[in-house]
Amino acid sequence: MSLLNTQPSSVTLNFSLPPEFQPPFDGNNETVVSVKAINSKSVVAVDEWRRPRLFEAGWKFQFLHPYDDIGVRYQINVQMFHNQQPLLVEQDYFVIVNQAPHRQTIHLSPIGLLYVEVQQPDTFAAEEAVTVSLHEVADPSVELIRVMHDEQTASSFYLKYDPQKITPGKRYALTGIESRYHQQITVSPGHVELAPVSLGQPGRLTQKLSQWAQAPLRLFTDATAKIR
Repeated sequence: MSLLNTQPSSVTLNFSLPPEFQPPFDGNNETVVSVKAINSKSVVAVDEWRRPRLFEAGWKFQFLHPYDDIGVRYQINVQMFHNQQPLLVEQDYFVIVNQAPHRQTIHLSPIGLLYVEVQQPDTFAAEEAVTVSLHEVADPSVELIRVMHDEQTASSFYLKYDPQKITPGKRYALTGIESRYHQQITVSPGHVELAPVSLGQPGRLTQKLSQWAQAPLRLFTDATAKIR
């Protein structure tokens, strides 16, 4: 679903979700998107957007990037709520825009399905494998799940885990090991909250929503004055 028509100075984000994600359409639903510009000195709010509905599959979102000669690093946060319960893993996504129009796909992670990207070694045989484990940050020996992928599927995939084994608000980490030499490889995301706290509980997520509620909900704002 496209939320706006593409404009020359806009950034278009394609929010991708796994096909098995089927959002509920009854009850109280809300989708919230926050966009912030990050430079070396500060973080500046650019857009806060919300709708009383949920989205599935792929949907598009746009915001203004009114610069031709400067690169900007944007921090994107997306969350969906059903009856005040978060449906997505709590993550910040980063988009670097050097020139508009700019298009980029962001893979969102529903709770129970974490989108994983693996940085493969330079020499990686097709018959070899990468082992990825999801574990507690404080104690890597406490694993939630361990999976093995070959070269064809190890670069990016959705890692399925049991949300019932997750402590809300607790941070977890991913570790990747290549099979031949048992060397560690880079896996993203880094530390992540797999089960964010609900709106009815105190925590960082509710603080964010409180800040969003105080801001004007406009898709196109005076971004030029805010970022400068």
